[in-house]
Amino acid sequence: MPQCFFQQICRSARFAKLQLVQPDKIGLCSRPMSASYLGENLIFIISQPRSGSTLLQRVLGSHKELVISSEPWLMLHPVYGLREGGIQADFAADWAAHGVREFLEHYTDGVHVYDDGIRAFAQTIYGNAIAKGGGTRFIDKTPRYLLILDDLLRLFPAAKFIFLLRNPLSVLASIINTQISHDLFTLERFREELLAGPGNMLKAIEALGARAIVVRYEDYVTAPEQHTREICSRLEIAYQPGMIDYANTEPVKGFMQDRTGIQQHTRPSDARIESWKQLLSDVTQIHYAQKYLDALGSDTITRLGYSYTDLREAVQLAGKSARGRILLPWRIALLHPGEPKGMDQLSVSAYRNYRDYGPLIGSIKTVGIFFRGLGVTLRWVFGRAREPQR
Repeated sequence: MPQCFFQQICRSARFAKLQLVQPDKIGLCSRPMSASYLGENLIFIISQPRSGSTLLQRVLGSHKELVISSEPWLMLHPVYGLREGGIQADFAADWAAHGVREFLEHYTDGVHVYDDGIRAFAQTIYGNAIAKGGGTRFIDKTPRYLLILDDLLRLFPAAKFIFLLRNPLSVLASIINTQISHDLFTLERFREELLAGPGNMLKAIEALGARAIVVRYEDYVTAPEQHTREICSRLEIAYQPGMIDYANTEPVKGFMQDRTGIQQHTRPSDARIESWKQLLSDVTQIHYAQKYLDALGSDTITRLGYSYTDLREAVQLAGKSARGRILLPWRIALLHPGEPKGMDQLSVSAYRNYRDYGPLIGSIKTVGIFFRGLGVTLRWVFGRAREPQR
């Protein structure tokens, strides 16, 4: 086998988890399309995590024609099946992708056959869920579909796409204070959705044009009946009185769902509209808010429908009076496990010691870690110096 192939495999083997890969770089665009199934019975709710998607799903799920579930994550593995990066598996996903692609190229009508296979897969499983649920259409609410939006639009052009937007700082505040319960080093699990998610949604909304159903969380919870009627109209189903009172809607089964906010009310509430201000009472979270605004930029936040200037000014004002030290810098919090090295790893240890043992004992333990590491380094350096010259 040519040496360059093994070099390519080695280069791609370093990916350890799902990451954003642009579909146009992996040859999945502009293919012939199967005419048999194009997602006519599918509705995708596309949003960042902690954006109210469970709320919207529960409201819509009260309609007799619509079937819902916990987050299925169903389309991620099939779509990533041809990607040589961004996924890890026991069988070496990069080798598998290379093998499948060669098979499709040499022994089928082309890579587009794989798309047809994904559609058949989706039709079978979603169709079974619809039949079991007694409805006519299925709502898939999986926030990590932000990573495969281009693929979903291509695979299922007849599906409906609802884009639920929320103030990005509210998303960040809810992830930190609810989803990960202040365990800042686990924020990296949401890195792609935080950084790439808003831009991917805007790109998809632009691609769909008038077909995109766009809802802002703040607008929805302020006037839920009005917006639910509008969504039903766009979905071409009749609004049913009482839909927004989801107390009688059967809860979905499974672990992959919101188990906090949705339980606090029985209908949409505007109590969390200003939740982003939680970030302003903690020096570390103020730092994160500043860095997140910088990462998204004025253009993205403005296109999402929010005032970059107002958010920036509020965060900067809070920063002027904030006291204390930043427990874990934003840059390090977004590193995947195994990526922090040297002083970055020491910062992670310092944060965990502070969290687990408090400021005094935590600092003592961190100093101990530092000197142990320094000792290892010095022994290595002087050991190398004593080696005989060749």
